[in-house]
Amino acid sequence: MFRHVLVALDESGYSRMALPTAIEVARKFSADLLVLHVVEHDRGRATVYSTETPAQATRLVAGAAETARRAGIPARGHVSDVAAGHVARAITEAAADNEIDLIVMGSRGLSDVQGLLLGSVTHKVIQLAQVAVLVARGPIPVRAKAEQPATTGLTYATI
Repeated sequence: MFRHVLVALDESGYSRMALPTAIEVARKFSADLLVLHVVEHDRGRATVYSTETPAQATRLVAGAAETARRAGIPARGHVSDVAAGHVARAITEAAADNEIDLIVMGSRGLSDVQGLLLGSVTHKVIQLAQVAVLVARGPIPVRAKAEQPATTGLTYATI
């Protein structure tokens, strides 16, 4: 069903919950994983600025891709730069360019001021995406491999 999964990350706690979810979905469907981070640049009066350095963005993506590879998932990362307000479009364009079947995102990101219940970027991706979007609201239960299916014996995936 899903061959190529994209997980969109930022530095928020909600976003960090999306990675284990994306890894589990990729494992379930034997899919590969694209870790995407979009660096948003804002315009001040006289300058364009970002709240993070390129090195921080690269570390975030590289660390997430390495976590996925350690879990046995083929993964690669990409950092994209956009003007303020265009993050959702960058995510959906990356999905289209990479033949993504599923986008996984946290329910809210760093721009919490703009979105009260569902992050504004997540909401806009849901509206723009031509593929399924999975909103990760928390760690998902992961059944240990040696255990038989039952109502007990569940653990939670965390990173």
